[in-house]
Amino acid sequence: MKHIGIYAGLGAALIGSVAMIGCDEASKATGGLCCEDFEVGADMSGASFGLEGQMQARFRAFAQAMGDLSAVGAATLGDVEVSCMNLAKDMGATDADIKAELDKSGSAKVTGLCTLAAAQIEGMFGTSGEFSAQGSLDIQFTPPVCSASVSAQADCQGGCSASAECDVQANPPTCEGGKMEVSCSGSCTAEAGASVQCEGGCTGTCSGSCTADVGATVDCQGKCDGTCTAGGSANGSGIQADGSCDGQCDGTCEMSADAQVQCSGTCKGECSASCEAEAGASVKCDGECSGSVEPLKCEGGELKGGCDVDADCEANCSASASAKAECHPPAVNVVFQASAGASLEADAQMRLNAAIGSIKANLPNLLVAVQARGQAFVTALGATVNSGGSFFANADPGDLSVQAVACIPGILAAGGTAVDNMQASVDASVSVLGALNINN
Repeated sequence: MKHIGIYAGLGAALIGSVAMIGCDEASKATGGLCCEDFEVGADMSGASFGLEGQMQARFRAFAQAMGDLSAVGAATLGDVEVSCMNLAKDMGATDADIKAELDKSGSAKVTGLCTLAAAQIEGMFGTSGEFSAQGSLDIQFTPPVCSASVSAQADCQGGCSASAECDVQANPPTCEGGKMEVSCSGSCTAEAGASVQCEGGCTGTCSGSCTADVGATVDCQGKCDGTCTAGGSANGSGIQADGSCDGQCDGTCEMSADAQVQCSGTCKGECSASCEAEAGASVKCDGECSGSVEPLKCEGGELKGGCDVDADCEANCSASASAKAECHPPAVNVVFQASAGASLEADAQMRLNAAIGSIKANLPNLLVAVQARGQAFVTALGATVNSGGSFFANADPGDLSVQAVACIPGILAAGGTAVDNMQASVDASVSVLGALNINN
């Protein structure tokens, strides 16, 4: 990830105040007034910054985006720190070496822990590692995906609009480069060869859970939260030796991974055909909806458009939605492919098992940092920086309140910290992925 010049375009007068200053210093610079409206990670929808009208809306959207991006930068750094510390510890780093890195602070601590973790991985699985002669690691995973909330962006855009509201059904946004999930009042049909996420009636096979209607049963191949009996369309024998159910369930059946069962109740999971909304209800749909739709979230892409607001507000609202996006850590499968004739002593096998378990548990957060959060952060921050440059370049200095001016140094400093934290998170994660031979 390229380091972004966070302050480029914001103007020489503002750049001179970029360094984070304390409340006492800010008070001196602004006649005794200190910034109280800006807080990293907080909801600033009610903050006025001493401004009114469109000036207030645009300044607030900029501050909110910077605060949200700074919060996600700090959270990502924390996730990477924990993952690298666990990897280093589980793979044999000494307590003294780990403590030496933990005694550091911020990005230096994370960089040190991930460097230590990478060294331990090389020591175990590298060209001359402990297990290099016995075999190699095979690591498989699905790319991590982030989902941005349509309602979060709409709330922000509503604050920027003259009507103070944003109707996403009348002004639906798009999901560029990803898939839009909607709430569908009719039926949701899977695209050819695919399946749809379903919370309703499924006309095909259901993977996930299937809940029986009151007084009824559903076919079950998995775990029955209720009473399991023999029968069903596959004429199953009922409760199995391992406690699972193969038959009928009068409650909720959590399907096994290889189950191919039609759900006559309510399916929650993937449906291979159409997902039908119950009367008066709607279903979440990421396929083709035959009824009225309400957009919910953009998965794996960037939210664009929506309500009619100026370009700067749209950029900041999109950045906030991106920062608040929920990123799902990918499922990771790790297998040690043993060489022909290889054998391990019991203690070596224990170390190998611990290392594999640690990779499975801690690799997902590193993948999210590099392959999901990192690039989305670059896009969002770039848009926010540009909007800030436009806002301050076109604003009459007399239009900015004393309160707003007092908040500018902290807002800019939060952006700078966000860049430093995300840069450190990505770079540190890359060092570990490299040791595991995972391409970025």
